[in-house]
Amino acid sequence: MKTPIHTNIPFIVTKKISNANGFLLPSTLYNEIKTLAKIPIKGFYLHEVPESTDYNFKVFKNAFVNDKLTIQTQLVRKNSDSYLVNIMVTKQKNKLNHQETICSALFSFPIEKSHFKENKTAC
Repeated sequence: MKTPIHTNIPFIVTKKISNANGFLLPSTLYNEIKTLAKIPIKGFYLHEVPESTDYNFKVFKNAFVNDKLTIQTQLVRKNSDSYLVNIMVTKQKNKLNHQETICSALFSFPIEKSHFKENKTAC
């Protein structure tokens, strides 16, 4: 089965992952996207995907209880020493299909020969 290079994952903000004021906890959002960042590159490794070696995480807006978010993951580049995975978290702003960006992130995962699966169809 081929690994998806781009995915959209739904995510609903609940009371359990919010603070007393109903705001989504940034640490919870970070942990979720850190886990999901591995999806586009899973097929390139023989074993578990190693931890990211570098990341950039920016929060633009708050998310609240009952917000329906979409976490988009995308493999954007393969360098000689790493894969770069871009993440964007959005929510629908209104009924006109406008998306509001909640946060974005860029994760770098190392290419180590001991972890890497030779795949001629890879990027």
